[in-house]
Amino acid sequence: MIISAVQNPSAEPETLGHLLSNLGPLGVVVLIAVGACLLLAVIGKTGRKAVGKATGRVIVKACRAFVRYVTISLWAARMRMPIRLAIRLQPERWRSMTEARKLTGLKRGRVRRTPMGVDVRVTLGGSLTLESLTARIKDIETGLGTRRGAVRVEPGATAHKAIVRITVRNPLAKNVPWPVPTGLVSIKHPAPLSMNPFGEWTGIDLQQRILIVGASGSGKSSAQRVLAAPVILAADADLEVWDLKQGTESQHYEGKADVRITNAEQAKARLKWFMETELPRRAAVMREARTSTWPTSMTNRDRVVMVDEGAALIRELDDDELLMFFTFLEQARAFGIYLWWATQFPKATNLPSELRSQMSGIISLKMRRQSESRVVFEDLTKEGWMPHRLPGKGWLLLLDDEHQEPEESRAAFIDEKQFRKLQPYMAPAAPAPAAPAPVVPPMPTYAPRLIPDPRTDAAMDEAVQLTKETAGDAPAVAAPAAPAAAELVELSVPDAIRAALADAPGSGMSAAELVVATGRGKSQVYAGLQELTDDGVAVKVGRGRYVLATAAEVSA
Repeated sequence: MIISAVQNPSAEPETLGHLLSNLGPLGVVVLIAVGACLLLAVIGKTGRKAVGKATGRVIVKACRAFVRYVTISLWAARMRMPIRLAIRLQPERWRSMTEARKLTGLKRGRVRRTPMGVDVRVTLGGSLTLESLTARIKDIETGLGTRRGAVRVEPGATAHKAIVRITVRNPLAKNVPWPVPTGLVSIKHPAPLSMNPFGEWTGIDLQQRILIVGASGSGKSSAQRVLAAPVILAADADLEVWDLKQGTESQHYEGKADVRITNAEQAKARLKWFMETELPRRAAVMREARTSTWPTSMTNRDRVVMVDEGAALIRELDDDELLMFFTFLEQARAFGIYLWWATQFPKATNLPSELRSQMSGIISLKMRRQSESRVVFEDLTKEGWMPHRLPGKGWLLLLDDEHQEPEESRAAFIDEKQFRKLQPYMAPAAPAPAAPAPVVPPMPTYAPRLIPDPRTDAAMDEAVQLTKETAGDAPAVAAPAAPAAAELVELSVPDAIRAALADAPGSGMSAAELVVATGRGKSQVYAGLQELTDDGVAVKVGRGRYVLATAAEVSA
């Protein structure tokens, strides 16, 4: 070898790697086998036993790990969640995570699959409460390795139970298509407005004054179409649009809104008509019906006045006209007329306090500056109502009686082409009047008698008669009429709410669901709920949900 190296100085020295590469895979296996045999021969019997036990333990651990990995993988596939999350939801990993995050006492229960992820039922032990656990959501997200905003805590059936909702699929990655309603549409029904990150629809009560704000390009026009579509399809409501931008937006409502206002003069004339004609007419209808709330029906229809870019209207009204407008705004709701006000300039001059304070619902899309958020939500910006921090176009915050938490959601989307295809509700034509029934003369009560005529029947005996009437004969007495059917008695509002709550699920029913279940107005349902809660018949559970007190006691 030395001689060959001297003869060929450029040849590389033979290393272990070079020798193994020359042997090939089979040669390496043979070399390892020979080495193992020599090693076992050298270490003796005791050494061979120790090596066998160690090898057996390693093989058993590897088999157990493999089986556990396969089991977790199958469970993750059944739950449709990532394996990483499935591993961290295992009981031992959950305990170590809660101890590391100082959430001692948070015990994991059953895991259930949902359309957008999984729900983990947990028990609140130690000093944990629902409020303290909600405040530690970011710790749970970090411990489970989820994306930000993917975890939400909801109350359970009892105070020491809760549900940790985890989303693993983002339902808002693309535009949310507007769900086309089926069946008869009514303005009394909550309308789907947006979808939250957990795949749940957010409904809005259309029978209220609504403020719609958002910067240019934030999706405000599409949100207005989503709100207007159920009114167009409703059988008990009409829509009119005030568009002072030369009618550029209201052109899509041609054939859908029965009134279109495109300039300030038309708006002023319409406002005067409302105050002098329409409101008095509706007041007369309410007096005739002996009710203090507008009786919404297919005959007495609600009316929605949607004002697009309201700042332009404010600039066109003088002081007297502005005062009349504020009076109309205060009184219209009681007569079934609801104002929806949209603007992209939420400033103090364009959004007076007299207007802002009357709005019971606020839909805020993305804004440019924090000052605009403060004009709309005032002190609520300190509680998280900050629309200038929304992710982007179509995202919104909804504030009304049913939505008191700043939950970000993405509005449903209706493009202009789909919106033009909507057709207003057309009442079915009245059937042709049926032909009158033939008049049948009543049957005689007594049998007919033949009166003798002495001029024609002189030879006939006068005593002969076809029928004979005795002294005891008397007119027949009519049978007593059958008792009239029992009149249907309409339940009172508290009784109707109590009947609806009797069939409610364990989580209870919201006021909006009770409006649909009872068919009563929103103000009547709230008054009935107040009466039932004062009497102790119903109790409030969760966020704005009610159950019967007996059901709450049973669940407790």
